[in-house]
Amino acid sequence: MQTFKVPSSEVPGYSAIYRNSLFKDGTHGGEFAHITTAYELFQHHLAIAPKSEFLGTRQFNPADGSFGAYEWLTTTDAAEYVEDFGSGLDHVFAKYAPDAKGYGTQQPLGMYANNRYEWSLAEFSAIRSRRYTVGICDSVNVGSADYIINHAEISVVVCSIDKIPRMFDRMSITPSLRVIICMDRLDCSRINSVTQAFCAESAGMLRKRAVELGITLLDMDEVLEMGRATPTPACPPTPSDICTMCYTSGTTGEQKGVLLTHQGLIHGSRSCHLSLRLSDTTHLSLIPLAHCMDRYATYTFMYGGVRVGYANGDRALIADDIQALRPTVLVGFPLLLNGIYESMSKATIGAKGVTGALSRMAYRSKKKRLASTGNLSHGLWDRVLFNKVAAKLGGRLKTIISGAMSLNPEVINFFRAALSCNVVQGYGQTETGAAGTIQRLDDFTSGHIGVPNPGNDIRLRSKPDFGYLVTDSPCPRGELMIRTKSVFAEYLGEPEKTRDTMDGEWLATGDIVQINTTGTISFISRAKHHVKINNSCWVSPERLENIYVQHPLVQSLFVDGHDDYNKVVAIVVPDSAEFVPWARTVASSTAASLEELCTNATVVQELTKSLRIYSASVGLSVDEQLGAIYIEPMPFRERNSGMYTSLLKLKRREASKFYAEQLKKLYTEVGGLFVASSL
Repeated sequence: MQTFKVPSSEVPGYSAIYRNSLFKDGTHGGEFAHITTAYELFQHHLAIAPKSEFLGTRQFNPADGSFGAYEWLTTTDAAEYVEDFGSGLDHVFAKYAPDAKGYGTQQPLGMYANNRYEWSLAEFSAIRSRRYTVGICDSVNVGSADYIINHAEISVVVCSIDKIPRMFDRMSITPSLRVIICMDRLDCSRINSVTQAFCAESAGMLRKRAVELGITLLDMDEVLEMGRATPTPACPPTPSDICTMCYTSGTTGEQKGVLLTHQGLIHGSRSCHLSLRLSDTTHLSLIPLAHCMDRYATYTFMYGGVRVGYANGDRALIADDIQALRPTVLVGFPLLLNGIYESMSKATIGAKGVTGALSRMAYRSKKKRLASTGNLSHGLWDRVLFNKVAAKLGGRLKTIISGAMSLNPEVINFFRAALSCNVVQGYGQTETGAAGTIQRLDDFTSGHIGVPNPGNDIRLRSKPDFGYLVTDSPCPRGELMIRTKSVFAEYLGEPEKTRDTMDGEWLATGDIVQINTTGTISFISRAKHHVKINNSCWVSPERLENIYVQHPLVQSLFVDGHDDYNKVVAIVVPDSAEFVPWARTVASSTAASLEELCTNATVVQELTKSLRIYSASVGLSVDEQLGAIYIEPMPFRERNSGMYTSLLKLKRREASKFYAEQLKKLYTEVGGLFVASSL
């Protein structure tokens, strides 16, 4: 058993309390007890790795727009920068935003940019003077950045130069904004991928417009000089102080500002370090820093020493960033990892001829060896084949950590075999500072999200309306509840929503899970994403998506249901490499395009039939079979990026609105009048 079941802890409607089996008392023990804030964690990293490479960015060649090797700041360099810039921030707030509001006696510092080392330096500088950061993200919807600035009452923003014109244009609706600090030199003397669109003249126009708008516009170098000229004493935070405020992704409604304390983030990162115990880690920062997951990962790795290399901001060049950095750990989310898997598997186990046959033989051999011995390496097959595959991701990967959603077990098994590295899944929410559960490194199974992090208690709450009960046998099922010091302080300005999220001292996650016989936890679905179809049966579209996406002809899909109908329907994006040759055979047309095949009635009918046969083979009920489908030739993100959060999670409400016409036709096929989905 990987979890410890606390004796006699069951109460009606709730399961027993479960803890990490290695930390049965529900605490961390005494290790790293002296670290209680992110400021102290930074000092710890400075003490253990003062001269080591810490924060890295890739050289940029403006002549051809290419990126070169990583250049590094040592931890000592970063510490000096933090002291100087932190002092400069003290002067900026005192001189230009003396009336800045905030939470309690603390002031917020807005952060508005893609991932880069200046983001992290500015955050540690804010922490050094007991301020907290607020990540500003404009990928959720058009007005998201404005909403965050207003809701958090931000007076000072640190941003990249490309964000400044937009903020100037929106000044009339963001009245709290007083100061903009540009991460890039305003004289454009340092060219990077962001500043290449600007010149000294256009930067000068920004200065002029700032004066006209009554905004103080500085760059980070100017703030550094303020701090160096007149240093101020550090004012370190306390454990109960706010470290950062992150906004929820918006998948289930309007964004909420989640206030996370130093105690919470340190508790979570410490517990994750005690689970993984990684040291001398090289980490690629690519998940948006406006959210907490990437920062949580960095904090976790800082206990044992870390080099953080920042992605260049172009998702299409992530593979190039990986090659340049050669990370030892990759923290990602399923959509990213699925993309890597698709590329690698097509070139190996999905290839034709000798390459495909040899790859499949090697893959089966390594999976069998791993299952019997727990050994990730294989002397023969690694030398002959898989070392070349691993080299495409730098050749040094030891661990892949996946969060946000469930990862297909086939993807996990492929990475373990092809890359000779372990893959672990974890679970967390913004409200838990990204901390919750994590899979053990010595566990090579799949299909679950691990066990409680050390120091975290979990239990389940029955959801009888959905058919999930803590008394289900052999596996209790219900809503996941978490009790931990990582739980957020509150939603800013929304006490009722804060109370609704808590059940006493327990956070109600809104996610349905089950406790497996091994003590691991398997994710089932979001409770808010359940729908009742008109035969009074509850189904989980999200769960169905995770199952149907494993069909070889499917790349991704959006399942929709409504209580006016007794069938669920789906928008299906096919895997073009598998789908096109199959569909051309079905349509008896060797030259038909992908778009033509997607609208071919016979192809739609046969794919629907194939998906129904598949659903029966994996044990889905009749109610969970797809009543009708629409085949979408273009991936969802390419068709409409607004349907995804910045963490690439599907926003169901937006998808339902975008495909309203297609859904109307599908529901007409299954019978009844169309009513817009309430998801």
